Amino acid sequence: MPELLFILSKISYAYSQFSSAEIRLTNTNSLYKGMFYSLKIMAPNSTRQRDSVNVLYDDSVGAILLNIFCVTAVVFGFNAETQLPFKYAWAGIFYVLLGARLIDTFYWHSKLKSILYAPAWPKLRFVFGAVAAAAMWSVYSVVVYPNIELLELAILLVVLAGLSGGAATVFSGSKKLSIFYSVILLTPVSIMMTLSVEPSQNVIGVLGIFFTILLVLASIRAANFTTSSIELINRNELLVEEMAKKNDEISNINHLLEEKVESRTQEILSLSNVDPLTSLFNRKAFSKNLGEILNNCKVEELNLALLFIDLEGFKSVNDTQGHSTGDKVLVAVAQRLMLFAKGPQHICRWGGDEFIIVVEDVNANEAIDFGRDIIKSVSQLIHVDLSRISVGATIGVSMFPEHGKEEAELISLADTAMYKQKDAATSDVCVFSHEMLEEQVRERFIRDALARALYNNEFHLVYQPVINNETNEVSFCEVLLRWNLNGQLVSPQEFIPIAEQYGFIHDIGEWVLMTSCSEVKNWIFDDSVDISVNVSVAQIMRTDFLGIAQNVLAASGLPSKKLHLEITESIFAGDTDTMLANIKAIQKLGIKVSVDDFGTGFSSLCQLQKLSADIVKIDQSFIASMHDGGQAIIQATQFMAGKFGYSVVAEGVETKEQADELSNLGITCSQGYYFSQPMIINDLPVWYEKFKQNKENASNPAELPGNKNDDG
Repeated sequence: MPELLFILSKISYAYSQFSSAEIRLTNTNSLYKGMFYSLKIMAPNSTRQRDSVNVLYDDSVGAILLNIFCVTAVVFGFNAETQLPFKYAWAGIFYVLLGARLIDTFYWHSKLKSILYAPAWPKLRFVFGAVAAAAMWSVYSVVVYPNIELLELAILLVVLAGLSGGAATVFSGSKKLSIFYSVILLTPVSIMMTLSVEPSQNVIGVLGIFFTILLVLASIRAANFTTSSIELINRNELLVEEMAKKNDEISNINHLLEEKVESRTQEILSLSNVDPLTSLFNRKAFSKNLGEILNNCKVEELNLALLFIDLEGFKSVNDTQGHSTGDKVLVAVAQRLMLFAKGPQHICRWGGDEFIIVVEDVNANEAIDFGRDIIKSVSQLIHVDLSRISVGATIGVSMFPEHGKEEAELISLADTAMYKQKDAATSDVCVFSHEMLEEQVRERFIRDALARALYNNEFHLVYQPVINNETNEVSFCEVLLRWNLNGQLVSPQEFIPIAEQYGFIHDIGEWVLMTSCSEVKNWIFDDSVDISVNVSVAQIMRTDFLGIAQNVLAASGLPSKKLHLEITESIFAGDTDTMLANIKAIQKLGIKVSVDDFGTGFSSLCQLQKLSADIVKIDQSFIASMHDGGQAIIQATQFMAGKFGYSVVAEGVETKEQADELSNLGITCSQGYYFSQPMIINDLPVWYEKFKQNKENASNPAELPGNKNDDG
């Protein structure tokens, strides 16, 4: 009985292997489909017979090698001496048969697999070899069965069951072969064991017959699946061929499209290098060309001048006559500049109304003369439709290799020189110098430091009293901003313009306004003394400035009538209508408005009348030159202010003689070092006590520590 259980377990294992093979077959349908599709691609006109033969041969190598191993195992794996001559003879014949099958399989793989071949003869060879192999196993099992021990019998039955199970997969290309193989392999020995007098062998025989029936059913299912796959592929063959034709057509169309796209790309690339308005090279193309020109200058050891040209008066052309006219002006200027360029690669429109020209083999003086010739040409009248338009140009120059060796560096330095020239005088030429670079580095340093100054609490305020000439009392104090950067004071004349340029002035100005209004609530002076805070034009032009001023007054509790806002007369240089409207809105709050540095630049009688300011502060330069013509300016300002109802303050009073003369001229108030230096709010009480004592003694007010020579 234990031997019977052992045999049953082996047969069960063989069946499980067969079942696994069947499952693998079911799960690999996509693999078969891929294989069949590949075959159809190689042989579009193949028949179903050829496809089935391909399936048979494709996995036959493994099956043949398995047979060889099994033959060797069952013949030479046991020491029993019974029927050895038969076993050896049978093994020899089987080896020859399997060798022939292996040769036939290699022949198919190497010669037939990839070509269109007639399937009849290869299929006949394969079927004959497979059937002969099954017959050999059947003969062996029938002959040796009665005379072998139980273990050898068990191994033999396991081998036969495994080979039968594998046949369902390997021979799925032929349903008849798959069924016939399994039947020949298992049925004879199963019948003999069923008819045996041994009950245990009867059970195994019945199981063998039942196992054969299952294998037949599995073979039918596998063969049907394979046949269906082949038929499906054959039905889709025409569709595949049609798709191939369509793909060829699409490929041809794509090729034509690619040619058109490439042609269009070249056209776009050419256009992308040219400014569409002036037909000069644009920034990108010029930068590339400039690199090549500089390399050539390096090789030939030539100097090169880069001229950065900025048009003067072009904005007003756009504003007054429209962008269409402005475009025509740019085209005309570009045509004139082309006459000065060595070639198209030596000139470009850098952007807006800016152009660049490079000139080789010139020194700095020659570059200046060359630039002035350009300015003369550009400044000639330009006829646009019925109009005659005039523009100018300011030019900055950088030299290679003296100032720089890279294109971006040279352009930046020439741009710096151009703006430096604009600050001095427009419509001229300026060559870059290293002093300009130092100024540029300093400006960047100040800019970066300003960005952190408020956060680092680097600002503080100082106050300079303004004295009423009639009462000899303090009328108001001007609030001045001081910046202590790394232990050194930075002049307001240096950092305020930079703060305005980079937008820091708004936060800084709001801080000054809030801090000063908060500090003066508890200072030494009574309610008769006001404060005057400097405000930039940029702050006044902000739409939210009025709200900021209201918030500061509400938060600090300072009455609006005690606050003066000082604005330089540069307010008249820009949009005066908007500026005057904003100032009038500020005055409606009760805040007084002062015009600082009056007489130095943009002010006029008409503008002063429109402004309706409360105070006019005469610039200190006229006070210093009272005996050299300044007195006439002071008297004229006093006369105009009297007519408009303004108060007048003289700035920069440094001597008693100046103070007395200004008082005699009827100037309302005076401010300067003669009375006081700017000081922090904590020093005001000490100064004020000495001021009152000196006033009683009618002598010069005592000097107090402060920032002498810095009244800014």
